[in-house]
Amino acid sequence: MSKDVVVVVSRETIDPSADSLDILLISTKGVKDAKTYTTLEDVKKDWTEETTVYQQAAAMMGQGKARPVPASLIRKIKVVGLKEPESAEELIQEIREFQETDNNWYLFLTDRTEEEYITALGQFARDSEPSAAELAAGVEDHRKFYFAQTASKIYKNSLERTAVIYTEKLEEHADAAWVGAVGPWYPQSVTWKFKMPAGISVPALKAGEINLLEENHVNFVTNEYKKNYIKNGCCLNGEWIDAVLGGDWISLTMREKLYSIFMNNPVIPYTDAGFTMVAAGVFETLDQAADYGIIAKDPGSGAGVYQVTVPKRSRATDEQAAARQMPDILWEAQLSGAVHGIRVQGILKVSL
Repeated sequence: MSKDVVVVVSRETIDPSADSLDILLISTKGVKDAKTYTTLEDVKKDWTEETTVYQQAAAMMGQGKARPVPASLIRKIKVVGLKEPESAEELIQEIREFQETDNNWYLFLTDRTEEEYITALGQFARDSEPSAAELAAGVEDHRKFYFAQTASKIYKNSLERTAVIYTEKLEEHADAAWVGAVGPWYPQSVTWKFKMPAGISVPALKAGEINLLEENHVNFVTNEYKKNYIKNGCCLNGEWIDAVLGGDWISLTMREKLYSIFMNNPVIPYTDAGFTMVAAGVFETLDQAADYGIIAKDPGSGAGVYQVTVPKRSRATDEQAAARQMPDILWEAQLSGAVHGIRVQGILKVSL
């Protein structure tokens, strides 16, 4: 016999996951299975203090005294060992073979600093972003972002998805330290300029060398009026690092939200109401991107500055309806951006 009063109490399920950079360190000094580490002590058990991988991890995970002090510290990295390649092309092939078994990483660094390796790895990162045609053809989106350091004052390339920092002391691992100093803010959008990682020095550069580094979009630690910091926070093609990371976050998050909508509902009706259900994933992502500072907010309303066009059922073709393919949702948004400089002018007067 059923009861007249039934009380069910359940606890709210909290998602413990948090967005963070999926970082991969690649060693080319011998094959070793990929492993995820959460402490530097664990890294030391598998990689000695003399290895580049350990030193990179130490620089990355030890940025508690960086300026400004990061929101937290990097506490999760993945490390893999690959055999020592005879060429840059061979290293790329090894990485592609590794991807076949493990492609769950995004931002990566290696222990190679030669120019031909930086160029090849940068091309690999560039090619990791599929085109619209490739996505339509079923290619999965596993885009990557590459950080590197160089001791060359004249290195030049125009590769996107690659950030290079110049250093006179490669043993300081300025690239890893920089990631450790800024990466903890992710996915909050912050500029990669004006940061000063702990443990890296200021290179002695002449005016002409500084101009060339800036012209080539190679980052470096500068000293201006006794203020040390990294400039300019950009990729090799001149695009801002935070803009690329922000765009990638939107792509990843929107895809995850849309999959969740399809998988958590018994059916999405092929109606205006159904289209609105799907579009909710787009709106939620853009609202979250605005909260993270990736997308600009209207100063009056505080709402994200974006536009979304949700298609109507009446606009769908017979072919789309038969294939159960919803017409495209179109959106555009304004990047938040950041202030990277200021010019102040004033007049001293005897009286106001």
